[in-house]
Amino acid sequence: MRSLFLIKEPLLVEGLSTLLSKMVDELSLKVAEDGNEDEILQLVSEKNFDLFVLDTVSYKEQAIDLIQVLKNHVPQLKIIFIYERLSREILSAYRAGISGTFFRGDSLDTIKIVFQTVLNGEIYVPHTIIINLICEGHLFFDMPDLINLLSEKEIAVLKQLRRGKRMKEVAQHLSMAPSTLSTHKLRIAQKLNLVSDSDFDSFLIAYENWQKTNSQPSKKAPSTKSEGAS
Repeated sequence: MRSLFLIKEPLLVEGLSTLLSKMVDELSLKVAEDGNEDEILQLVSEKNFDLFVLDTVSYKEQAIDLIQVLKNHVPQLKIIFIYERLSREILSAYRAGISGTFFRGDSLDTIKIVFQTVLNGEIYVPHTIIINLICEGHLFFDMPDLINLLSEKEIAVLKQLRRGKRMKEVAQHLSMAPSTLSTHKLRIAQKLNLVSDSDFDSFLIAYENWQKTNSQPSKKAPSTKSEGAS
């Protein structure tokens, strides 16, 4: 197994190489702490690497472009993407052709599963990403933080819109003029960076799913009477 790591941190390199060496019969490892797109492409092409592990903290600029170039020139190359935080960049990385990804803070067992899945020729998508993957490839993360950006009135509008009501019905229910409702919807879109109607509809679906998940009634412990109680 010929592997190339684009990772700057020695401890991370040591940990991953130790893990990988236990999973393959022969491991030939090359570590690149830095390098531009052309240098990495030339290195991968010349050495015929099987696996490329890209740490986004080590290679912050144009990581997706690098992945696309590598997959275009070396389609069989397996790529594992190490991310620092959830973002839409992860979806772009999958579209570009990565085989798997994991969070820098994931457990050793989780990282092992990622490598095993990728080495078996399969695609690994973390559960944390799957549950946030909404229609048309939109990823909405940190939903509480997004909702905190909105005013109480905007949240009230959002709750009505997510129920599938038309704008006229929502305006009547909230006792506001249609133009005022349109203004609230526009401000919601601006605050949440929803640039199209499709983005807004996808967010409504994500918001509704999040509401369902966080509105489950908690089970109350059965009440007990203390000794001597009548």
